[in-house]
Amino acid sequence: MIYKSIVVIGLGTLGGFVVDALSTLEGIEKLVIVDHDTVEKRNLKNSIYRQIDIGIPKVEALADIISEKNHETEILGIQTKYIEGETKIPETDLILDCRDYTYDRQNKIDARLYISSRYLIVDCRKNVNYKIPQVGKYLIELTKDDLRYAASTVSMLVHSNTIKSLINNQAVQKYELDYVKHIDKSMYDIVYDNVIESEKFINLPDKIVPILDMNKRKDIQVFLGSRVFPVAERMIPKKSLTSSKDLIINLASVINLQCEFNNFVISVFQDGSDVFVELIPETGAA
Repeated sequence: MIYKSIVVIGLGTLGGFVVDALSTLEGIEKLVIVDHDTVEKRNLKNSIYRQIDIGIPKVEALADIISEKNHETEILGIQTKYIEGETKIPETDLILDCRDYTYDRQNKIDARLYISSRYLIVDCRKNVNYKIPQVGKYLIELTKDDLRYAASTVSMLVHSNTIKSLINNQAVQKYELDYVKHIDKSMYDIVYDNVIESEKFINLPDKIVPILDMNKRKDIQVFLGSRVFPVAERMIPKKSLTSSKDLIINLASVINLQCEFNNFVISVFQDGSDVFVELIPETGAA
């Protein structure tokens, strides 16, 4: 599938760079950009915006930035706070949500994009509800180059049509911002969801079994955030896990150390005989 028209909701740090990256793709005829906010001085540090954009609606400033470089792609700016099911937007091939906040989602949004630690998270689930909506929060400081890299990853997912597979499977996937520096030895990703009053695992719960099997033989080191830049960490002693409930209890003990988030991507690594688990929070930071 060739995406000719795309909506991007939320034009903050990540969203602005995503629009910029998408505008360079061949075949993109129209970009619809949605945001209710104006550019503030504090936005300049890690965003695409310029000094001259301060006080201007983000949709207008970004349209001007893109038009200076690309006169062929149509840019339609909608200055409003997007509410799914209420806000009217044109029919397009793809809708990407880069808002700097966690919002309930129904069926309209195709992919929710945010950054947690040094990972870009692409969440293509439908009908997601949050017990406590949260303002976006970065766990570590990011540079403009980090955000450009994340945005270029999004554009390649669109260009290669990989995004379609993620959407069809309602998958949650992570992409390392330091991919060039590190070989990703991740075995699989699981999602831990505690946002609708009931704890559960998403993305093939049977993949929990290998974690339990590993713990029969080895201690498991758990990191909140990435293993390279952990916010907190804890060791699960060998033979501590006998069920998924045990796993939830142990992971929750790490989460409660320094984290107020409810939803996590659980990434499991095995490096030789060592086993690591990363708890990557759904920060909503975009």
